Amino acid sequence: MTDNNTAQGNVNFRNRRRSKLAHFFKLFYIIGELAAINLAIIVSFFIVYNPSLATFNLSFSNYLSTIPLLMVFGIIYMDYFGMTHFYRKTRIDIITTSFQFSFLMLLTAATIAFFLKWFAFPRYVLLVSGLVMMLFSSIWSIFCLYVSKKIYARGRLMIVASDKADADRIFSKVQCQLQELHLKYMGYTLKQDIRQIYPLVNRCTEVLVSSSTSDRIKSDLLLYCANLDKTIYVVPQFSDLVLAKYRVIQFYDMPTFMIDSLGLTFQQRMLKRTFDIVFSIFALILTLPLQIAIGLIIRSTSKGPALYSQERITLSGKVYKVYKFRTMVENAEKKYGAFQSNKNDPRVTKFGRFLRDIRLDELPQFFNILCGDMSVVGPRSDRPTTIGQFEDDIPGYDQRLKVKSGLTGLAQVYGRYDTDPEDKLRFDMMYIKNYSFLLDLKIIFQTVRAMRPSNIYLETDAQNNFEIK
Repeated sequence: MTDNNTAQGNVNFRNRRRSKLAHFFKLFYIIGELAAINLAIIVSFFIVYNPSLATFNLSFSNYLSTIPLLMVFGIIYMDYFGMTHFYRKTRIDIITTSFQFSFLMLLTAATIAFFLKWFAFPRYVLLVSGLVMMLFSSIWSIFCLYVSKKIYARGRLMIVASDKADADRIFSKVQCQLQELHLKYMGYTLKQDIRQIYPLVNRCTEVLVSSSTSDRIKSDLLLYCANLDKTIYVVPQFSDLVLAKYRVIQFYDMPTFMIDSLGLTFQQRMLKRTFDIVFSIFALILTLPLQIAIGLIIRSTSKGPALYSQERITLSGKVYKVYKFRTMVENAEKKYGAFQSNKNDPRVTKFGRFLRDIRLDELPQFFNILCGDMSVVGPRSDRPTTIGQFEDDIPGYDQRLKVKSGLTGLAQVYGRYDTDPEDKLRFDMMYIKNYSFLLDLKIIFQTVRAMRPSNIYLETDAQNNFEIK
C-alpha cells in the first residue's frame, strides 16, 4: 500500500465513523432501545395480569402516562452509559451496560409511580419488566454491535515496543482479541526516533504503545495521534494507574491533581464485608454437593488429600492459609521444585488441569471468605516467598495489599495462571482505584461467564508477529 493510498484509507476510516450512515445507525439504535423498554413492560403486564380484569386497564393506563418520562430518562441513561458508542466494545461490555441500564430504568419507573401516587401501577409488573428488559436490551445491543462491525471499517493496529521480546509479549496478548475488537494487525516497530515512527503511524488507524517505551515518545505519539484523530492505546506504568482517578485541587490559579491514599473507605469496607458473608454462605450451600463430589474424584484419581493449604498474604501483609482443591501430584514442590505454573506443568494432574480450566479448584476458598481472610472480589493473593521478589522488581507491587485478596478479580477474569506479575499489578491497581459495589458485581458476572472449558494458556505465534519497515 502506498503512503497516498494509506492516507486516503485513514481519511475514509475517520469519515465512516462520522458519516450520515453512522449517525442514522445511532438514531436507529436509540429508537430500538426505547422500543425494547416499552415492549418489556407491555410483555410483563400480560405475564402478570389477565387482560380481562378491570385492574389491568387501570394499571396499563398508568403505564401509558409514564411513557414520556420513561423515554426522557431512557435517553439520558443511554448517553450516560455511552450505549450508542460501539467502537472497540465486546459482547461482555454490551451485556454489562444493558444490565446497569435496565436496573436504572426499573428504579426510575418505580420512582415515577411512587411520586405521582399511581399505587395501582403494580410492583410485580415492575419486577418482571426489569428482568425482561435486561434480556431485550442485551439482545438488541448485541445485534447492533454486530451491525456496527459491518458499518465501521476494520481498524489497523501497530505496536510500538522497546525490543522484540517486548513486542512478542504484547502481541501474545493482542492476537486473541483482534477478531472480537474488529482489528487487523499490521506489525510492530522498534524505532526509537519519533520522526521515523510517524510515517509508520500514518499507515495505521490505531497504535498500541508499550509501557517500556520512553515518556518522550509516548508524549509525542499522543499529540500526533490526537491531531490525526487516531486511536492510541498505552500500556500503563504504576504512576499512570495512580493518576487514573484523581481530584482537582486548585492552589490560587494553579490546578493540581490530588492523589489520595489507596484503599477503601469505612463504608465501602462494611458493605463489602456484608456482601462477602451473605454471598459465601449462599455459595457454600449451593456448591456443597459439588465440592464433595470433586473431593471424592481427587482422592480416587491420585494419591494424597483432596484439599491442600498454603500460606498467602492479604490486607496489610497479614499471612493466612488459603484452602484449595489439590490439582497437583502429592508433594509436588518437593519432587519438582517451586515455580510458576505453565502449559506443560508436569506437577498438574489430569483432573487437576480440568479443575483449573474452569476455576473449580478455588471453591474451598469460600471458607476463607467467611472467616474474613479474603473477599469475594479483590487482588489475587501471593505467597510470602514470592511477594518480596516482586516488590523488589516491580515498583508499587506492595500497593495490592491495600485491600483483602480475592477469590476472583480483574486479574483472574482477564488474566491466566501464567500472567506476568506486572500485568496482574495493572489489573489490581485498576480495581483498587475504581472500586465500587457495582464493579464487584460486574466482575462476579464475568467470572461465571469465564467458568467454561478453554485453553487458558496462549502461546505467541511468532510467524504472525513481524516488524514494520
